[in-house]
Amino acid sequence: MDSRRALAVALSLLGFAFRLFALVLCALTVILCFNGFATMLGIVNFVVDLTRALPDIIAGYGLIPTPFGGVFRFDFAVVAAVCFFVDYLLGRISQTIR
Repeated sequence: MDSRRALAVALSLLGFAFRLFALVLCALTVILCFNGFATMLGIVNFVVDLTRALPDIIAGYGLIPTPFGGVFRFDFAVVAAVCFFVDYLLGRISQTIR
């Protein structure tokens, strides 16, 4: 019985990590829509490293220029949506195990 509870807690923590990563990606997507915010905040190298960490099939896909002078990163938005979905699945599995 304790091992099932430990597994449920571990899945909940993993889901929380996915949710936190998805929120960071959402914030980056919004920040990059505006011209100069990434440079002003000093996150250009972080964005480049994050783009390199994405799978090649989606990295750089759907870069849409915005009227604010920035770019909408569709690849970040898709990865954030997938992370939110994985978080949801892990939460549901965790509830069923408990």
